[in-house]
Amino acid sequence: MKTVAAVSFRNDHSISMDVEDVTSIEMGAPMEAGDGNWFCELIIRSSHGFVAMQLLADDPARFRVRSEGGDAE
Repeated sequence: MKTVAAVSFRNDHSISMDVEDVTSIEMGAPMEAGDGNWFCELIIRSSHGFVAMQLLADDPARFRVRSEGGDAE
């Protein structure tokens, strides 16, 4: 059996995830959930399946993707 993803919970309350053979990363447009909350979905696809995360924030601007070279367009 081959491990294709690993999740680590750290004692500083953070999470780390390693996913092998990534084929694409997709992020949906922010949508209002009501009561001033916004959500969007982040999907990481690999050759072995996918990981989906539902993200919640108080401002749609918080979902802006940033990279080492600056903000993504």
